[in-house]
Amino acid sequence: MVNIEEKCEILQHLAACVPENAAGESEDNLLQNFLPLRSYSKLADSRTFLITGGRGAGKTELFRILTSCDGLNFVISDLDKRRYAGLKASQFVVGYIATGPEAKTFPVSNVCSRWVQGKRNEEVYSFWGGIVCISVLKAFSEDQQVFTIAEKCLGRKLTELLQKHSSELSKWWEEVYLREEAYETFLNELDNLLDKRNLQVFLTYDELDKICGNYGDLFIFIRNLLNFWFVHNNRFSNLKAKIFLRSDLYDSKALQFVDSSKMRSYRLELKWDTISLYRMLIKRLVNVGSEITFKYLDSIPGLLQINTNELGYLPGDSEEAVHLFIEKIIGKYMGKTAKRGKSYLWVPNHIQDANGELAPRPFLKCFSFAADEMLKHADEINGLTEDRLLSPTRLQGALAKVSKDRVDELTSEEYHWLQNLIDRLNGKTMLMDKNEFLSYLQPELWPTEKRNELPGRNAEEIMEVLLTLGIVMEAPDHRINVPEIYLYGFGLKRKGGIKRPN
Repeated sequence: MVNIEEKCEILQHLAACVPENAAGESEDNLLQNFLPLRSYSKLADSRTFLITGGRGAGKTELFRILTSCDGLNFVISDLDKRRYAGLKASQFVVGYIATGPEAKTFPVSNVCSRWVQGKRNEEVYSFWGGIVCISVLKAFSEDQQVFTIAEKCLGRKLTELLQKHSSELSKWWEEVYLREEAYETFLNELDNLLDKRNLQVFLTYDELDKICGNYGDLFIFIRNLLNFWFVHNNRFSNLKAKIFLRSDLYDSKALQFVDSSKMRSYRLELKWDTISLYRMLIKRLVNVGSEITFKYLDSIPGLLQINTNELGYLPGDSEEAVHLFIEKIIGKYMGKTAKRGKSYLWVPNHIQDANGELAPRPFLKCFSFAADEMLKHADEINGLTEDRLLSPTRLQGALAKVSKDRVDELTSEEYHWLQNLIDRLNGKTMLMDKNEFLSYLQPELWPTEKRNELPGRNAEEIMEVLLTLGIVMEAPDHRINVPEIYLYGFGLKRKGGIKRPN
């Protein structure tokens, strides 16, 4: 049995389990909080160059692990390393990112927004050719062999421009465009050099949704980047790519291009299931460095396994142990009987989006917010039986806060245009007649200066994006519904919704 002081310490760690922005975490914390999923083994296949996932699926975290924490070493298992016999040494290089110190290498969003106006596909294709040259020149800035090849193929002037003025698009793009054969020859010879060194270099891309400010213009950048690597993926043996892209952008009709249907064999989709989410929660808790928390978790047979590298402790493979973990902290049911649902399924069922997709951040926040509220009510902790840590009512109450937090993230980062819609829907009740819902999506309801941010030219196209994002769903009777993960954040009501505790 754990006493009240021990329960409070564990709850404090549970309240702090929400991941920071991946870009703000230290390498040690990033590794100890990182849970390698079984599906990540596909990253060892050099032909896999596209990684898609919804918001919060872990794309940026995985990008950081690859580019700053020894590449594949912590991402795939020893078994997978053996399975991919002959796996070459690998180096992951930032091919594009919009924020953080590495972003200074690339042109800023407003420059790209102005530059892309009126550009043809072949011109944007050469933009990415130039960016690839910039990335490898920076990665091998101290390598004389690489610079000898660059100056031979590109000439000293262009090599210096790409090296010293990489963020100044106006200084190098036109010459790159006019000299396509030159940069292709440079990349060919670089690939040959890497082969002699038995080294694979992966250009790694993230935050492509921030490359320009106009939603519609995103797609000519993304389409041509995918085209570039679709062409070069099989051409190069040692110069490869890993492109991280939001699922809604990948699924958009605006992205379709020649051979896009063949992209599936080169794609890894990041998906989370219930057991993986719980294993991630366990991993974050066990690696906080608390002896009390460790003993609490280790008391469940099969829940933990020792790991000797920088990843720290890992959760075991026993699903039964994970079930026992949830029963230990909450109880088997969300009430006295099974009528209110099983605790193990309650959080995943209530934080999934309209497409049934789960994301780590809202899952962790549900437990974090509930733990924080428990710490504010010591009488409730005293009232819990055995080793329980959380009351079901606090988890239920956390859901509304998680929903608000989720929506705030969407509107403050990638989907600014949603705020205007939220303001119009506030106070409305779901389910809603489809025609009524469409009336709130008319582009003219947005301010003129904001309409270029909209992901569609009419209400139907905007509706299609909301469906793709999993924000809304269409019922069999064609009424529109909103899942709970977005319901409360949108200020919507639904009869029979979750009651919040006092």
